[in-house]
This record gives sequence, structure tokens and C-alpha cells, in this order.
Amino acid sequence: MIETKDKEEKKIAQIRKNNMKLYPIYKMIGLDWIFYYGVKILFLTQVKNISPADIVLLDSIYSFVYMVFGVFCSIIVDKIGKKKSIVIGQLLNFIAMIFILYCPNFAWLIAAQVVSAIGFSSKGISESSFLNVSVPQSERKAEIFSKIDSRGYSKFCFVGAISTLISGFFYAINPYIPIFLCLASNLFAFIISLNFIDIEKILSSKNNNEDNSKQSFKQSIRDCFDGFSFIIHSRRLRTLMIMLACLWGIVSVFATCQETLLKELNIPSYYIGFILAGFQMLVGVFATKSSDFNKKFKNHSLTYIGLIMTIGSIVLGICTILKIPFEIQLMIVTFVFIARAYAKGMFQVLKKRYMNNFSNSKVLPKIYSVNGILANALSMILGFIASAILKVTSLQNALLLIGIFTTILVIVLAIYSKTRLGLKPGEYSEKDIGTKEKCMS
Repeated sequence: MIETKDKEEKKIAQIRKNNMKLYPIYKMIGLDWIFYYGVKILFLTQVKNISPADIVLLDSIYSFVYMVFGVFCSIIVDKIGKKKSIVIGQLLNFIAMIFILYCPNFAWLIAAQVVSAIGFSSKGISESSFLNVSVPQSERKAEIFSKIDSRGYSKFCFVGAISTLISGFFYAINPYIPIFLCLASNLFAFIISLNFIDIEKILSSKNNNEDNSKQSFKQSIRDCFDGFSFIIHSRRLRTLMIMLACLWGIVSVFATCQETLLKELNIPSYYIGFILAGFQMLVGVFATKSSDFNKKFKNHSLTYIGLIMTIGSIVLGICTILKIPFEIQLMIVTFVFIARAYAKGMFQVLKKRYMNNFSNSKVLPKIYSVNGILANALSMILGFIASAILKVTSLQNALLLIGIFTTILVIVLAIYSKTRLGLKPGEYSEKDIGTKEKCMS
């Protein structure tokens, strides 16, 4: 009996080791579409003849589908398991990239966005929780989890930057090469995900499986509504979710606009690859400075991050409208891109830090789920606004108008959130936190 138990424990330990070893490699190539994003705008505008306005519209469609599917995603993950959700997500991303490769018209691109939104949503909600289950229980569990996760993310940043650089060179030779490389990396990530072992399934009790599944399904639905209810009743969370969602929408819209601007300035594709690769590396470097940034600006941190991004858009709009010498334009664009990388790096870390102030609360998973839904909802709305502006005016004017609009938006949110964001958990009133037990159970 003891021998059998020891064998089972050794087997489980080996499974954990296998998952933890594979996860950084998987994340390095499977976190996002490497090779593609570096030439996305060029490929869609030059090869597929899609206008910049329609590209922004595609991003909004993606956000809408991600938002809608996100409501049901946690329920589906509970039903089929985390490993299967990751595998299905990677497979859907592979299919979506095939749609982009062969798309004969705009409708195919819409289909690709729908499929990829479901894929990224499915795997996005499962990846971190899968790693968390794979890490053995110990006093250092959180430390081990962070070490493995950060190792995978740092490798992804490096590979992503290099792939962006390489894709620019290959695009100049043949614009389809980066797409095939993206397909290859997706396929590799899919194969790695098949080698994950669902340890949760092994550890779960074999008794009353059917009842537990039904209970899990009902509980997931109730948890979804509880999450929304908790946010509605909490002034602090309402403000935080809206602020984070707006900033993510700004990040998403400006990501498309800045690449389109490089194309409008007639910068060669291989130089665009250099610039975007450098931008991605800077985001990773600046993310490590988030603690110092938060100590300095405290509850104004998100406001300053938003203003850095929005004022940068105004500066880009003015400098391109005035038609100043190209060398000066390029210098200003470079400076704004560096400032934007700084802001994005801060944002990617601090948004989790603020949400993690609820780490001792039972509603933290719900907060993350709702944040994803609202972020994509605001991203979709801002994307539609940006698309409408680009339909009726030039990119230069659009940058100025979008910059002014989003700057006003950030200032309004800053005034509203003045006493509600960036504080420690104990510094909030019950009215701001919202402590209804029925929302936390």
C-alpha cells in the first residue's frame, strides 16, 4: 500500500516537472502571433488591400468577440479542463492564421478575427491557472510560479523582438514568408501543448464526477454574475476596471496607428522591423521599473501613464501635419515611441498590481475575468471611434483628434478616480471596496 502511494507521488511529481519544464518553452512561442505582428499592417494594406480604417475595425471586431466569448469561457474551461482549452486555443489560432494567409476578401479577415478571438480567449484564461496547478504546494509556490512565468515571458519578449526584426527583412523578399513562419511557430506551440499533462484531472476524485461537473457548471454561471454584481456595488472596482479598460483601449488603438504612421512616412519595411523590435524590447526593460514609478506617483500612476500615451499622439499629429523636415519628424516619432514603450511597460505590470490588492479576497479570479471583458469592450468602442475618424480624414488629423479625445477622457477619469486608485487595501473605505459576502462566496 505504501509502495503504491510512493509510486503515485513520484508519478505526480514527474508530471509537475514535465509541465513546468515545457511551460516557458510553450509561452516563448505560443503566447502570441510571433512573426506576424511585425508586418501585419504592411501585409494587410499592401498584399490584401485592406485600408487602415478597416484594420482598426477588424481589431474592434476581435475585441467584441473576445468580450462576448469571455462571458462563457470560464464555464467551458471548467467543463473540458485547462489543458484541452489551451490545445483548442492554439488550434483555433493556427486555423485563423490560415484564413489570413488565403483570405480573398474582407469577410475572410472578419472570420479570422472571430476564430482567433475565441482561440486567444480559450487559452488565455487557462495558461496561468494551468501552471499554478502544476506547481507543487509549498511555502515558495508563488515564488516558483513567478519565476517560471517570468522566464517564459522574458523569452517571448526576446523571441518576439527578433521575429519582428527578421519578418521585416523576409517581407522585403516575399511578404508571405513571415506568415508561413507564424504558422510554423503556431504549429510548434500546438504540439508542445499536446505534451502537457492535465494534473488536475489526475488529482481530482473519481467519485461523483458527474455531479461535480454539473455543480461546477452552475457555480461558474453564478460566479460570473457575482463578479459583475461585486463590481457594480464597489466604487473602487468600478473606477479601476473602467480606468484599466480605457487605457488598454488606448494602447490597442495606438499600436495600430503607430505602425500605420511608419508606413505613411515611407519608411522601408526592414526599418519598420527594427523600430518595432526595439519598441518591444523597451517595453520589457521599462516594465522592470514599475515599482519605482508607482512609489513616485502613487495613486496618480495610471493617470500619468495615460497622459504619456495620449499626449504623444497629439505630438505625432502636430509634427506630421506641419510637414517639418523628415529628419526632425523621425526624431520626434522615435522619442514618442520610446515614451509610449515606457508607459506600456509600466501599465502591463501595474494593472495586475492594483487588481492584486484583492489577493486576499475570494473574488480575485472574477475581477480578472471581468477586467478582460471590459478591456475588450472599451478597446472595441475606441476602435470604432478611431475607425470612423480614419474614414473621413487623414492619419495625421486622426492622430491629433484621437489624441485630444483620449487626453480629455484620461483627465476626466483622473478627476473621478482621485481618491479611489493606487491606495493600499487598508486605505479604502468599505464603500469603495464593497464587502458584501454574497458577492465573495
